[in-house]
Amino acid sequence: MSESPGTPAASLEALEHELHVHQVELVQQNEELRRAQSDLAAAHDRYRDLYDFAPVGYCTLDAQGCISQINLTGAGLLGQPRSSLLGLPLARFVGSNDADRWHLYLRWALGRETPQRIDLTMNSSGRTRHWFAAINSVRVSGENAAPSLRVSITDVTERVRSEVERRIAAIDADARESERRRMALELHEDLGQRLSAIKIGLAGLPGCAALAADIDQALALVRRITIDLRPPMLDDLGLHPAIEWLAKDTARRLNLKLALHMDHDLPPLGRAVSLGLYRFFQESLSYLLHETHASDLDIAVQRPLGQFILSLRARASEPGSPWRLDARSEPSLILEHRARLLGGRLDLDTAPDGSGWFGLRLTQNLDLKDTPVDRAGRPA
Repeated sequence: MSESPGTPAASLEALEHELHVHQVELVQQNEELRRAQSDLAAAHDRYRDLYDFAPVGYCTLDAQGCISQINLTGAGLLGQPRSSLLGLPLARFVGSNDADRWHLYLRWALGRETPQRIDLTMNSSGRTRHWFAAINSVRVSGENAAPSLRVSITDVTERVRSEVERRIAAIDADARESERRRMALELHEDLGQRLSAIKIGLAGLPGCAALAADIDQALALVRRITIDLRPPMLDDLGLHPAIEWLAKDTARRLNLKLALHMDHDLPPLGRAVSLGLYRFFQESLSYLLHETHASDLDIAVQRPLGQFILSLRARASEPGSPWRLDARSEPSLILEHRARLLGGRLDLDTAPDGSGWFGLRLTQNLDLKDTPVDRAGRPA
C-alpha cells in the first residue's frame, strides 16, 4: 500500500493492522458459519431419520384430509410407497364401517386447537389386510394460513385383539360359573335331598347299617363335589378363607404335609377378581399335584401394594426324584393363558432346587381400590 501525500506512516500502519484484524475476524466467523452449517445438516439428518424410522407412523394432512407428508413407518402401515401416497386422502385406507366417523373426526379436529384422538379400523393397500389404528392429531397452521393436521398412526391390532379375547374369556367364564352354580344347586337340592330321604327310610329297617354307611359316603361326596363346583365360603367369607379351606382339605385327603403362609386382615377383592383367582388356584393345585408324587406342599399368598402374589411349591416324597414341570406342556400353556387373561404373569420353577422344591408363581397387578390400606384409608 502506497502512502498518500501528507499521510503519516503511523496512520497507514494502524489502518493496515485494523484491516488485518477484520480479515482474521471474518475468517473465524466464516469457520463458525461452516461449523454451524455442518451441525445443522447433521441435526437435520438425525431428525429426518427419527421421523422416517419412528416406531409409529407420522403424516401431515391438509384441510381436505389428503396426505402432504408421511414417514416410512406410516407408508409401511398403509402398504404403499411414500411417493405414491402423497396427495391421496387418508380416508381411502379407513375401513368402510368407520368412514363416516373419520369424516366427522376430520372436521372436528380441524376446528379445535387441542389434540384429538380416534380409534379406527384400517385397510392396507389392496384391502387384503385389516388392522386397528389409534390416530392422534393436532391442528397446525399451514401455508397461506390454511389449517392442517399433524397425525400419528399407531398399530394397536394386538392390543385390540387381546381386549376382545379377554372379553370373550370373561363371557365364557361367567357362563361356566353359571353352569357350575346350577349344577351345584341341583346336586345339593335334588341328589342330596334324595339320598337323605333314602337314608331316613332305611333307618328303621334291620340289616341296613352297611347301606346307610355307603349313603353317608355318597352324601359326603356330593357335598365335596358341590363345594368344588361353587364354594359357598368364597361368596360368604372371601378369597383368603376359600384358598385356606381348599389347601387344608386337599392336604388332608392326600395326606400331605402343608405349610400355609397368608397375608390376613386385608380388604376383600371384588367378586370377579376373587372368583378368577380362586379358579386359578384350584387348577394350579390340581396340576401341580397331578404332575408330581409330592409329600410336602407349600402355599403362600401375599398382597403387597398393588399386587396379588400366589406361590405354590411341592416337594417329591423321594429325594432326588426326577419329577419336574414342562413349561411347554398343554396344562402349563393353559395356566399361562389363564394368568394372562387375569392380567398377571406366571413363572414356573420347572426343575427342583437344592432342597427338592419346585412349583409356580402368579403375580397379578391390582387396581388401587384392591390394594391393602391402613385405618386411615391410605395405601399400606
